[in-house]
Amino acid sequence: MPAQDPARLALLYDLACAFAARIDLDELSALVVRKCCEVLDAEGTSILLLDPERAELFFGYVAGTEPKNAARLLALRFPADRGIAGTVVRTGRSLRVDDVASDPRFYAGVDRRTGLTTRALLCAPLRTRQGTIGVIQVLNPRRRACFTDDQLAFLEALAGSIAVAIENARMYAQLKQQYLALQEATRDREQLFAIRRELDIARSIQQSILPRAFPRRPDLELFAEMLPAREIGGDFYDFFPVDDAHLGIVVGDVSGKGVPAALFMAVSRTVLRSVALERITPAECLRRVNGLLCLDNIAELFVSVFYGVLDTRTGELAYSNGGHNPPYVVRRSGEVRLLEPTGGMVLGVLDDAGYEERRVALGVGDGVFLYTDGVTEAMDAHGALFSDPRLEAVLAAHGHATPEGITRAVIDEIRRYSASVPQSDDITALALRYHG
Repeated sequence: MPAQDPARLALLYDLACAFAARIDLDELSALVVRKCCEVLDAEGTSILLLDPERAELFFGYVAGTEPKNAARLLALRFPADRGIAGTVVRTGRSLRVDDVASDPRFYAGVDRRTGLTTRALLCAPLRTRQGTIGVIQVLNPRRRACFTDDQLAFLEALAGSIAVAIENARMYAQLKQQYLALQEATRDREQLFAIRRELDIARSIQQSILPRAFPRRPDLELFAEMLPAREIGGDFYDFFPVDDAHLGIVVGDVSGKGVPAALFMAVSRTVLRSVALERITPAECLRRVNGLLCLDNIAELFVSVFYGVLDTRTGELAYSNGGHNPPYVVRRSGEVRLLEPTGGMVLGVLDDAGYEERRVALGVGDGVFLYTDGVTEAMDAHGALFSDPRLEAVLAAHGHATPEGITRAVIDEIRRYSASVPQSDDITALALRYHG
């Protein structure tokens, strides 16, 4: 390269400053191709980059052509072993071709697809420590038939700096993308922690709503447990004195999961307890609660409820069922059987739904077991349900245990049965034994 060529020296200086000051790949490459056209007095300059995964070359940046032709070039891809550019990529050696039409290595497909005419060209590899990443190509000198060797030497010297600048810009872009992804992940993690904290608080609030102190009186014992499938659930249980001689017991299951179900569960439990304390029959209680839940039920949720009232003096249990699993009577003799159904539908759907009532007598040592469908519909690894017969077998085997013992035996058996499967539904169980 002649030392007295001020334009090329100015270009080298300008590009050195640009390489030091700019790390945006698009801006950097656009400057390079534009300056090369000016200094080498060429009709066009392009940077072709290698796509190693697809073994293709594509035009990353072009200058000196009309916008329509530039758009066509930028849309082109061709095999990396084709053309003079492919030869330079493969060999890693620069080329000067004075008459491309007579060169067998020339790939005319690009000219045919763009309408351009390539007469002469310079092509230099863009090499980095990782290998050749593409080429820089200068086409058609404006004032002479072909390029010179010193122009090729200048382009080859320039190509090394361009390759390093492109590689640095790529690395910066990757690091920036990773940094932004890390920032996003950190933000997501912080949001996740915040949501987790709120769900933990919601779970604590929900658990505090359910009674945790269970009666162990001379006339009866009771125990219950609720295991939500998520942080918070839609199942609930309750028990409360209606008066000095009667105890109300409730198990319910709200449709859906998560926060909406938990909110509807809290409303359902509160409304039912409030209505039940008016000392009305179980059937009338469900009828009134259903009417209240149907008011402004914009979420269109519903709840299945079993509500019973135990006369602690006689052992008679009056009950009504609103679309819930019928509980079991566990006799002192070891007999396990379902309570007779009452035929009521779930609450919160039809405001004029009716409910019936039945009664069953509990003798000394007899008990009842209330549960939600999460018990019988728990699944094993093959999708088989825990089922009613399996529940009945557990109740028969542990029928003489305390209410806590029966409840824990059922839950432990479900956990063994579904050990390899995530819990898909809330599990609630309540056991009561009457001592007379």
